[in-house]
Amino acid sequence: MMADSLLSDTLVAPQPAGGDIDAEVKYNATDSLIFSLDEGTVELYGDAHITYEDITLEADYIRYEMDLNLVIANGMPDSTGSIVGNPVFTDANNSFESKRLRYNFKTQKGFIEEVITEQEGGYLHAEQTKKQSNGHIHLKDGKYTTCDLEHPHFYIALTKAISMPGDKIVSGPAYIVLADVPLPIGLPFGFFPNSMTKTSGILIPKYGEESRRGFYLREGGYYFAMNDYMDLRVTGDIYTNGTWGVRVGSNYKWNYRFSGNLNVRYFKNVTGYKNIEDTYSASKDYAVGWSHSQDSRANPNSSFRASVNLSSSSYDKNHTRNINSVTRSTKQSSISYTKSWPNSPFNMSASLNHSQNSNTKAVYMTLPKISLNMGRITPFKRKSAIGPKRFYEDIQLSYTSLLENKINTYDTLLFTSQVWDDMKNGYKHTIPLSLSIKPFRKTPVLQSFSITPSMNYNGMLYTKQKEKYIYDYNYEYDDLGNITKQTAIVRDTLHSKISYAHSLFPSIGTGLSPKVYGMYTFKGDGRLEQIRHVMTPTASLSFVPDMSALQPNYYRTLVDPKNNNDTVAEYSIYEGQIYGTPTARGASGSLNFSLRNNIEAKMRSKVDTIDELEKVKLLDNLSLSTSLNLFHTDTLTPAWNHISFNGSTRIFKEKLNLSFRGVMDPFGYDSLRTRTAETWFSQTGKPIRLTNASMSAGFSLKSKQDKSGSKAGQEDMDRESQLNNRELAGDDPMGTYDPNVEDYYGDYVDFDIPWSLRVDYSFSYRKPQDEVSIVQTVRASGDFSLSPNWKIGFNTGYDLDKKQFTTTNLSIYRDLHCWEMRISVVPFGNYKSYNFQINAKSSILSDLKYKKTSPWVDNF
Repeated sequence: MMADSLLSDTLVAPQPAGGDIDAEVKYNATDSLIFSLDEGTVELYGDAHITYEDITLEADYIRYEMDLNLVIANGMPDSTGSIVGNPVFTDANNSFESKRLRYNFKTQKGFIEEVITEQEGGYLHAEQTKKQSNGHIHLKDGKYTTCDLEHPHFYIALTKAISMPGDKIVSGPAYIVLADVPLPIGLPFGFFPNSMTKTSGILIPKYGEESRRGFYLREGGYYFAMNDYMDLRVTGDIYTNGTWGVRVGSNYKWNYRFSGNLNVRYFKNVTGYKNIEDTYSASKDYAVGWSHSQDSRANPNSSFRASVNLSSSSYDKNHTRNINSVTRSTKQSSISYTKSWPNSPFNMSASLNHSQNSNTKAVYMTLPKISLNMGRITPFKRKSAIGPKRFYEDIQLSYTSLLENKINTYDTLLFTSQVWDDMKNGYKHTIPLSLSIKPFRKTPVLQSFSITPSMNYNGMLYTKQKEKYIYDYNYEYDDLGNITKQTAIVRDTLHSKISYAHSLFPSIGTGLSPKVYGMYTFKGDGRLEQIRHVMTPTASLSFVPDMSALQPNYYRTLVDPKNNNDTVAEYSIYEGQIYGTPTARGASGSLNFSLRNNIEAKMRSKVDTIDELEKVKLLDNLSLSTSLNLFHTDTLTPAWNHISFNGSTRIFKEKLNLSFRGVMDPFGYDSLRTRTAETWFSQTGKPIRLTNASMSAGFSLKSKQDKSGSKAGQEDMDRESQLNNRELAGDDPMGTYDPNVEDYYGDYVDFDIPWSLRVDYSFSYRKPQDEVSIVQTVRASGDFSLSPNWKIGFNTGYDLDKKQFTTTNLSIYRDLHCWEMRISVVPFGNYKSYNFQINAKSSILSDLKYKKTSPWVDNF
């Protein structure tokens, strides 16, 4: 016998005479290699590796018997006596770890003890295992689990089984073991799909019971693995009371091009019983969902996207089990395509849009909306400028075009012929030619003043025209039965006729928007250094001259021949069309005013060594605006428009958001609720009336990781920000706060658990005339984790006007490593329900679960 020690050498095993393995065997070890030429063996110690073709074996000890083409591997005890370096076997099909392994390179068969191998998301344990030459693994006393621990929390005990890597696992008698406790749930045989490719197959339905619709089988059907790019799922529901439904869904993906999914659902929903009067009803519910996204790498100059969420108003109530979906009253959809041309001002977009309200059942659709636009260009600008710039070089030209087809209907009429009769469509294009002149560029106060003359061409294409006619008369009689007055009854009709209307008119606009700054600097050594107020008043004037004598006349006059040809109606043949009439009757002009305010403060740092001032926003925006119609001729109504205001701010280091808006009117109204030229002050003695206003406020808090790694609560919304605002309010004008003295707000609270909280308040006020409508709601949501594996969440709201809670949802989640538990409860209201489920996490064992529910559909 000959022995030698080598460090990390890689050797090629000599091939014995008659040896018929097909490739060289390479091996190395970090500790030592011991050769026995008499026995034809080599022993490898310490991080040993041996490679043959695509087979790799790693272990702390490997014995290679060259004459027999046999390797034997196992782990070795370390200094503490623990076994380390267990064999890890890898080939083209799988990889596994075991306690001891014997493998023949020639026959490709092996015997493995206490093996653990991963099988496409699952783990296969076995006390005794044989590996066959075809790659199949025969095992005895095995375990199949999705738990990745060496001692799994649960498993399916397999008395004997065959694993076919990349295909399936077939077992004999099997039973479930949970926390080392065998459950009285056994199977005569087991079948576990283990394929690396998608496979078509039957989808087992879910079963249960509802008090309203009876027993059910849900989501049973067939799955079609069509190809590598898409699949198809067809499932159905059936209830014992007669309710049934069909679902068709597909997922698709083409790498680096696009991906998406499509779902279509149709149900006939039955409630009550036919033989019981006034209890039976049936509805046809449908829903269409489509999501499509294009990979940005597919085409950088064009994009196609889709987000479709369309359903009947009763679908969510009857068939959705998501509380957020059933309480949402509005839905929107969009399918869009955009295209731009490089080095060109042109771009195009096309879209299909949809919105609906499940409360009113109203549906609004634009099918389609297509636009072709040209960005602003300067056609008279010289390519090679010589000398001073000419004024005409700033003339700008642009082009916009729009084609729309609008449908306003109800979901019950969506697929009827009436939809096509009521739709409105048209085409419009606009060509503006404009020049912006700033005569006072060098005067600071007036440098924002501009004069903008322009020439505008508008063209519109419609498919219908309106005509008004006298349908009949209303008669008034005296005591003798004689007609004393006859009043024409006017009706209108739409004629299908393609026509083109256009206009060409000049306009001029001017505007001034200076900025006015105001500052106040505080004396003393307090933290408040300065307050700055920025006002931006804006005034603009627009004027369009009367061009009716030079424009086509699209207006008509209807006279009454029975009443001396008195005029009973003046109208446009394009009245009610989506873009209106391109020409106006007479001149038009308006004067617009607005004022924007911004207020912020500068604070000194609490730390004396820091000289930099901190900016604190007090008011992000407070704006007021109104306008005056310069050509208003009606003496009974005011020429001034309403006064609108809006504002917003973010305080406490932008944690609390405040916003508000509203409309005020200095004019009154008559008995018909029409605005009058008489002021509100002359009617009531009050200077102005508030017609509507709204306000919203919201803040979010969450735990924060501090330097020591503990969670620091922010319940006081950051003490420093609160201190800043208290000082601004005058509570501490001299900045006498000392962080070493007792805190203004009590003891600081440290939470050891992660948490988050969101609170929103909304207020709405409406008083267009006499009646006042006030709506106030508060919503709160949050969660906290009692431990890394526990999370408790809530979502609730309160209607202060109705004095009742809105839909409230409580949830509990428990991470059980390879299992998970979920509890969701709606404790009261129309959607009172609960759902409890505990299940294995892995999708392979998705049917291994326990579920108990009380659905909200039983409440209706």
